[in-house]
Amino acid sequence: MQKNIFRPVKMGAATAIVLGTTLLSNFIGLARDKIIALHFGTSISTDIYNASFLIPDMIFNLFVAGALTAAFMPVFSDYIEKNEGESMKLANTMMNAMTGMIFILALLAFIFINPLIGFLFPNLDAATQLEIAKMTRLMLPSAMIFAVSNILGNILMSYKHFTAYSISPILYNIGIIAGVLLLKEKFGIYSAAIGVLVGAVLHCSVRIFDSIKTKYRYSFTLDLKQEGFKKIIKLMIPRTLSLIMWQINLYVFTIIGMRIMTGGLAAFNFARNIQSFTTALIGISFATAVFPFLTTAVSNNDQKSFTEGMQKTIQNILFYSIPACVGTLLMSKEIVSLILGGGAFNENSTKLTSVLLLAIAISIPFESLTQILARGFYAFKNWKTPMITTVISFAVIAIMTATITPLKGIQWLSINYSIGFILLVIMQSIFLGKYMQGFSIKEFTKSVTKMFFANVIMAISIFYTQPFENILSPSFSTLIRILLAIGIFFLTAMILKSKELSGLKLLTQKFTRKNS
Repeated sequence: MQKNIFRPVKMGAATAIVLGTTLLSNFIGLARDKIIALHFGTSISTDIYNASFLIPDMIFNLFVAGALTAAFMPVFSDYIEKNEGESMKLANTMMNAMTGMIFILALLAFIFINPLIGFLFPNLDAATQLEIAKMTRLMLPSAMIFAVSNILGNILMSYKHFTAYSISPILYNIGIIAGVLLLKEKFGIYSAAIGVLVGAVLHCSVRIFDSIKTKYRYSFTLDLKQEGFKKIIKLMIPRTLSLIMWQINLYVFTIIGMRIMTGGLAAFNFARNIQSFTTALIGISFATAVFPFLTTAVSNNDQKSFTEGMQKTIQNILFYSIPACVGTLLMSKEIVSLILGGGAFNENSTKLTSVLLLAIAISIPFESLTQILARGFYAFKNWKTPMITTVISFAVIAIMTATITPLKGIQWLSINYSIGFILLVIMQSIFLGKYMQGFSIKEFTKSVTKMFFANVIMAISIFYTQPFENILSPSFSTLIRILLAIGIFFLTAMILKSKELSGLKLLTQKFTRKNS
């Protein structure tokens, strides 16, 4: 049984595993948000909870995520092909160096957290600063746990092991849910922070177990002079610059959201989590599953396979993300009410979050595309282009958020977010063109045209099913309208013979076939 679950798989099965588990993970993520919304709404408590992620996430993202996303897997994959012994040394050097750095930074943050929070949030009152400091201290260990887990995750993907990598986010969300449900009465909003720690441990544990099934073996190795490690460090620096810009954005979102109104930050994060449901399910899952095969194609100098993989993935991402965008634009309030409504999440919370969701929904296809476009550059070990384009677009978001949002209103948090990702896709598409020899414009245009007509028919169906709200309960009406819209979209695509449907059929077959 374990041998069947924790084993290497081919591209179709990998995509199916990632899609299936990402779908489940994001449903559970929405359930997590539902539980937090029911108990705490859009209040100062949820603002404090969201603000407390800032420092742990910054430590993790700057010193681990940059190295993994930009360089580790391509370099490690090369070492696996050429020298297994050196690949073990590289993996363990990364593990020990990165976790050691995270530990030092987390310890410093833990010691100096009060003045640090006072510096970052000077406009908040002392009581709120103290609560953020206390909750941040509680969450800091998660940065180190996630460092170990994410390095293991990239090792697993390099060995084409996708199961533990894919189910670990599910376990993380279950940890948060359990924390709130079991500890809310005693610890209040701190129950969610405790759940973050529990979820992080679960996230890491399943990857440790799966790694035992690969050739990777941990040892206390720290060869900082190894060529592969130096190459990763060199490549991670530009990616880290991009992440610094993103962390600046998160900081700006946090201070502006909390400054404009109580619950503003919480509402924005609720809206962004709903938007991220589609981005993660479609953009990240497709891009994550295809990335190891793109790196292999580049390593083998197989330009045709690289371009075909990129084009197929781009068209699949657009096929699924555009209707998600259209549907969210047309039903933002109903979706927010369905997912989050009830308990402490009252009508005012629903209106505020739906306005933010309406504006951020525009970014769904664009943010989804950035996942595969960035990985296209990384497969060629080109770190400069995605770094420069990302820094520019994120700088635009930060500047607009800091200057326009306080004047125009909280909804500009989402509007600026969408503008930044539109700009990013435009720039990256232009510069990626030189790597996409053999990209079929005719095939792409044909595919997008069919998508357009399917989305128009779907939008009409959403409009004409609005009277359902007068005869059915709000939640049931919304659910029925969403399911009908999805069905009509796929039926129209089937009539138009969209090739992306055959990809869905293949994924379904791969996902349900035991020995795929």
